[in-house]
Amino acid sequence: MKQTLILAILALSIVSASCRKTRTCECKTTETEVISGFGERTEIRTYSDKITKDKQRKKAFKYSQNCFSEKYSYTDEGGGGTTAWSSVTTVETNCELK
Repeated sequence: MKQTLILAILALSIVSASCRKTRTCECKTTETEVISGFGERTEIRTYSDKITKDKQRKKAFKYSQNCFSEKYSYTDEGGGGTTAWSSVTTVETNCELK
C-alpha cells in the first residue's frame, strides 16, 4: 500500500513539473494609418515585444500575458474646410507562444 502511494505521488509530481516550462510570447505589431484629405499620407509603424518567464503553465501564461493575435481598425477625422482630414488606422498583432 505504501509503495503504491509513493509511486502515485512520484508520478503526479513528475507530471506536474513537466507542465511548467520556460514560456516565451513573441508579438509583432504593424500599425498602418492612411490619412486622406489635408496632409494626405500613409504611415506604417512596427513594434515587437517579447516576454519570457520560467516555470509557467501554457494556458495560464497565454492568458496572463495576453499572448493573442488580433486585428482591428479605427477611424478619426478633424479639421474643417480646406484643412479637413480623415484617417483609417489598422492594427495587426501576431503573437506566437513558445
